[in-house]
Amino acid sequence: MIFIILWAVIFAFLAIYLGKSPRVRSWLKVIFRAPKLWRCIIGIVAGFSAITIAFWLIPKTEVQSTDERLLFEDYAATAIMKLDSLKALQVDSSCDLTHPEPEIAYVLPLILEAYDSIVNKPTLPIIMRIDDTLQLAMNGYKQFKNRGIRLNKLLQKKLGNRYSTRITSDRQNHTLHVTYTGDPWDTEQLTALPVMEAAHRNHLDPALLMSLIRHVSNFNFDFRGQKDSRGILSLTEGDGIEQIFRGAERLSKMLQVGISQENAVASFYPFHGINTRLENWSKSPLIKSWVDQVLSDVDFYHQNGLNHFVK
Repeated sequence: MIFIILWAVIFAFLAIYLGKSPRVRSWLKVIFRAPKLWRCIIGIVAGFSAITIAFWLIPKTEVQSTDERLLFEDYAATAIMKLDSLKALQVDSSCDLTHPEPEIAYVLPLILEAYDSIVNKPTLPIIMRIDDTLQLAMNGYKQFKNRGIRLNKLLQKKLGNRYSTRITSDRQNHTLHVTYTGDPWDTEQLTALPVMEAAHRNHLDPALLMSLIRHVSNFNFDFRGQKDSRGILSLTEGDGIEQIFRGAERLSKMLQVGISQENAVASFYPFHGINTRLENWSKSPLIKSWVDQVLSDVDFYHQNGLNHFVK
């Protein structure tokens, strides 16, 4: 609105200033005496006005961006409930799983493993809280001080200095407190756990699946490929993290029926519809280079902890 008023003032000033010029007034007389020219000017102004009004009146389509953090929070909550169903832990009825911090939830199996290794005949741990801090109750021990010290040291060694751990005790009730103090994990780091789960479920090398995601979308859940393909693996079905599992299933099936790894990887190329012509992809230098990059980065992920699946 301010810009409209500003331009109106500028045009008014120019009209007054130029109106005082005899030459400008003579031009205006010529224009007014030329109906065709006058109609042309009116038509241009009217068309411009119609376009401007239509631009303001047509509802704008907002581009929805995925809240990636929320996706991984939901995944973390589901993983915790799976541990509960497997009797690896118990989720207290008062525990809010709305926004579990993935950086803490992801290391929960490691914490449980450390607890089992330190304590003989461990009781079932109970999650009391898991948002920005994990509170894990380990109840039923009259004497826990020495075991608590050893558990705390082991966790500090396994988790590293980005995690703060301590144990508080009240008679036979003991609570482990874990807080993540480092920078938030990026999408690539957060994607690693669902990739490992999907690879394990489908007997795949997680490093291959991780490299494939990197080169398809660069871990962008809002990625758009050819036609209707979209998402982190540029598929036509599945949303969010679900695409990782659908992509892993598709890749596994292709490898199981004897399709070569190169051909299977090429079928995920997001910028060209080659899914029905796998034999032709090697004729394209661009696609061949892309497949080579995917396969070369598999070693990179192996070196960073994503190891081969062992049957």
